[in-house]
Amino acid sequence: MNQPSAAQEPLDMPEELRHELAEHLERRVNVDVTDILTSITREIPELAVDAELRALATDAIKSAYRSLSTVLLMETTGDGPLAAAGEAVVRRLADQNVAADIIETVFLNASRVFVKDVVADAVEVLPTELISRMLPALVDLVFAQLISRNRRLISAFTDRERWRQRRSDATLQTRIRSVLAGDITDDAIASRLLGHPVSAWNLATVVRPRYDADAAVSRLERRLSKAVPESQILVIDMLEDTVVLWVSSQSQPTGRRWAEQLRKDDSLVGAFGEPGRGIAGFVRTYEQAMAAFRVVTASAAGPSAADYGEIAPLTFMLQAPGRTNHWLRATLGALAAPGDDAERLRFTLRHYLASGENASITASHLYIHRNTVNYRITQAIEMLPEGLDGHRTDVALALDLLAWIPDVADAADTAGK
Repeated sequence: MNQPSAAQEPLDMPEELRHELAEHLERRVNVDVTDILTSITREIPELAVDAELRALATDAIKSAYRSLSTVLLMETTGDGPLAAAGEAVVRRLADQNVAADIIETVFLNASRVFVKDVVADAVEVLPTELISRMLPALVDLVFAQLISRNRRLISAFTDRERWRQRRSDATLQTRIRSVLAGDITDDAIASRLLGHPVSAWNLATVVRPRYDADAAVSRLERRLSKAVPESQILVIDMLEDTVVLWVSSQSQPTGRRWAEQLRKDDSLVGAFGEPGRGIAGFVRTYEQAMAAFRVVTASAAGPSAADYGEIAPLTFMLQAPGRTNHWLRATLGALAAPGDDAERLRFTLRHYLASGENASITASHLYIHRNTVNYRITQAIEMLPEGLDGHRTDVALALDLLAWIPDVADAADTAGK
């Protein structure tokens, strides 16, 4: 028996009846969502506690009713919103390692409720003499859409599975390392080997998930896709606990503090390089991201995300920690000591220097009185071995180092004893 295909022509139904049936289905949107979600959560208990997943499932269910309503009115097939919402649910479920057969059961349950509602509404709306003629065509239309969409949803799941397999593909990892090592220098060859447009603009980020690894990386990938339109993203597990994402685009990604994309999710620690074009940019942005990542992960007490551009000098300091500690003590003296009092003075002096030594601006940024700023600055400068005059750049850099890697203060204090 041939599968029904989605009707492209209006049903042979009087226009006023089509409008009435469409209105009935629209009213179902908010009435049945709760019942359907209850049915779904019997199969996937995570939905009961995962607010984001429940919201996505709700969108998928509402889109199903609305899209069939528009089909009945023959304005559009309405595939877009339903497909997007449904595929978002599937991606989320796949990231939670839910099996494909469970996903299929979930959408089958939702489809049964949906078909039952359509039939019930049609019986209520249609005159008795039209039911026997119109109902089979209407049910064929519903099944055609559901069959098509469920196929797309399961396809989305298998695509996600391939995404996860590609992330850990040993052959791809080896090829990427060859590119990073300089063994491959031709843009076209590298692009072909990696299946990724290396010749375009590239932006790399190195991240370490604290928990819920697949879901966290997936969320970051979606945010980057939105932030860089028409981009392609290569995701790879470079080390056991480290994931690298390269965002490639034909236009240069500019004017953004990329670390904000990481700070939106407390399950990720990581850093971004700066955009670079071609294979040289592909390598350079990764090296910058790795260097910044080492700064971010050098201390559990420091910030969890950074752009290379904001901490570039600090990345070089980590290459010689002994000399860095000696320089830190010589530059800050007692101001490098551990403890809340010294930290408060360093914090104020750092903002003071960043504001161009403007006490009023500093007070406004820190929400304290201008006199308090002046008092703290005087105290901080008195603790510097050689004062501030002639040493502003060194002092500002040392304060940045302690802000990003607070543990260095302890090491410097120990080294000075």
